[in-house]
Amino acid sequence: MPQHPENVLPALIIPAYNPDQRLVTVVNALQQHSSAFSKLVIVNDGSESSAIFGTITTHPNLIVLSHPNNLGKGAALKTGLRWVQENLPNCSGAVTADADGQHLPDDIIKVAKAFAKHPQALWLGCRDFKAKHIPFRSWLGNTFARYTFALGLRIKIPDTQTGLRGIPSAVFDELVQLPSNRYEFELDMLIVAKRRDLRFQSTTITTVYEPGNTSSHFKPLQDSIIIYKNFLKFSGVGIASAALDYGLFALVYGFTGEILLALALARLVSGVFNFTLNRQWVFKQGGSLLTDATKYTALAATLVLCNYGLTKGLTWVGISPFIGKPIAEIVVFLLSYGLQKKLVFR
Repeated sequence: MPQHPENVLPALIIPAYNPDQRLVTVVNALQQHSSAFSKLVIVNDGSESSAIFGTITTHPNLIVLSHPNNLGKGAALKTGLRWVQENLPNCSGAVTADADGQHLPDDIIKVAKAFAKHPQALWLGCRDFKAKHIPFRSWLGNTFARYTFALGLRIKIPDTQTGLRGIPSAVFDELVQLPSNRYEFELDMLIVAKRRDLRFQSTTITTVYEPGNTSSHFKPLQDSIIIYKNFLKFSGVGIASAALDYGLFALVYGFTGEILLALALARLVSGVFNFTLNRQWVFKQGGSLLTDATKYTALAATLVLCNYGLTKGLTWVGISPFIGKPIAEIVVFLLSYGLQKKLVFR
């Protein structure tokens, strides 16, 4: 079997919180394919017992890192990425996998080998959500995230929540500085990859779920709110801005009968409101106020023209501006989140 140079091989990172024997099984199986990776990094994320980690430390190309307390999956992944940065500076990247047996060793190696051939892309091991045995909460969560990312961020991938990923070292610096520490880290990773114009590559993996999915530490309501909090906040600001915008539009159009004037004045007032809340509350990042305001204004002007074109076009087919305006607003809203995240508050 041909040997890859060590700097081409990715490291493997597996975060683990209160793992069972399945972690040992996965580690032992991975050791049979040690030529496919440079190092296996296990991160003990504050497990109640460390006994099981002691049974796997005899492997020469394996290291166990430990958190004194449970910090979350994202924090554990960042700890692993930092270790790879500091100790394997020439490594091409890292492949991450879960410790609960949902990622089979053969699939982990499959992603590692694919990544080694094309280490500039973000690789995703994607499950088949059309399978009948998929838990409803997993199907619902992935479907919602998939359409949200496709419409709002123009990220089109079959599985947004997979933990089996090949991550290029080029984005390590940005990833380890992300504030997210739980499951939302993996979705933030997709946003970083999109912002850095990385290619998204995927390969199909075996879909494994135990009855009831009892080994998962994912809390559907609590963690879903954390994962989508920025999008939910953005949506709330958008709804408030749209209400203000529509009210002013109706008022000005009612007095003047001019669509463009009504759109421009309404968007000016609602735009200042929207910019202020998005900058200070939703994205909490960007450049100087002047730079952000300039980019936001340019984007807002472009979106006003799009809004105008859609609203005007709908009037040509007999739809009242009072109905056409909300339709156009929905389309513009879906574009706005991704464009603000990518171009303005980056």
